[in-house]
Amino acid sequence: MSAYQQSVGAEVYFVGCQGGFETQLVPSHGYDLEIIQGGPYARQSLWGKLRSLVGLARGILTARRLLKSRETNLVIGLGGYASVGTLLAARLLGIRSVIHEANVFPGLANRLTAGLSDCVFVGWDEARSSFPGSKTVVTGNPIEANIASAARERVDTCWQAGPRRILVTGGSLGSQFLNRKVPVLLESVRALGIPIAVRHQTGAGETGAGETERVRDEYQRLGIAAVVESFIDDMAAAYSEAHFVIAAAGALTLAELAAFGLPSLVVPLEVAANGHQISNAKAYAGRSGGGWVTEREWDPGLLAALIAAPLSDFDAWRAQAHRVREMANPNAAQKLVDECEALLASRAPAVKTGHDLA
Repeated sequence: MSAYQQSVGAEVYFVGCQGGFETQLVPSHGYDLEIIQGGPYARQSLWGKLRSLVGLARGILTARRLLKSRETNLVIGLGGYASVGTLLAARLLGIRSVIHEANVFPGLANRLTAGLSDCVFVGWDEARSSFPGSKTVVTGNPIEANIASAARERVDTCWQAGPRRILVTGGSLGSQFLNRKVPVLLESVRALGIPIAVRHQTGAGETGAGETERVRDEYQRLGIAAVVESFIDDMAAAYSEAHFVIAAAGALTLAELAAFGLPSLVVPLEVAANGHQISNAKAYAGRSGGGWVTEREWDPGLLAALIAAPLSDFDAWRAQAHRVREMANPNAAQKLVDECEALLASRAPAVKTGHDLA
């Protein structure tokens, strides 16, 4: 959003819930974060559902005051607890609103608020059928500007003599399954005659807590050269130096892999809500020709052969990389901005005059 803020004088702020990952992520990137009430509803007891509804009502009231005080012109919902109350408040105030769904299978928050929003933006063609066709636009999933820039600069000359570099990531919060299973899998890859070097992100959240040392010790026991970190600050550099990626099937991770044209093995997190990462993995593998496997179908022997195939043959690796890169939507962020500007231009703002985006 930074370039957009500078170009049109927009003031951007975020709305989240206390205890969410956004409380760390948003301020660290220099944006304002406003907190409202909200909490999980699905898979809760009757008492938990009642408590969630009370929190939602309070969140709507808080968001209503917030949107008015900040003279907000547009609310962008990205799913999550805070978005429901904020989008409902926007509806009550007559403020324009849109949602963006990054996954193939939409989350509950976006399914509930799609009918209230002026436009629905989706990251996948496959997601269109879940929303009203008349106001649904496929934009792709935007990625960070520095990652997009590094992806444009990456060329096939990254294939050099020496070990094949494998990046392992379960996302910022980590995957205990990948942390447990991948070191032994990569030992099988090496046994097929593929020299490897590994960079492994174990996760910075509760999932990855305490995992870093254990995973590092496991690679050392197996004699595999590996850099093991709880969190990788510069993912652009990590992608740029990788030949192959083993990753969870988060929507934004898949968008980044496509931008870099990286052959990969995708392993959807079983704990992901409603199994949505499985839908992501199926769609991604279907288009990219890459491999994917569920945790329950994990077979080190078969997977080692799948990984070794492109890493032992540059032409095979380059063919996979080209097919993956064809999936990329490098202009997704700009398309989202253009669509939002067009929406705002189609009607005068409902609340005073300003340039805020929530």
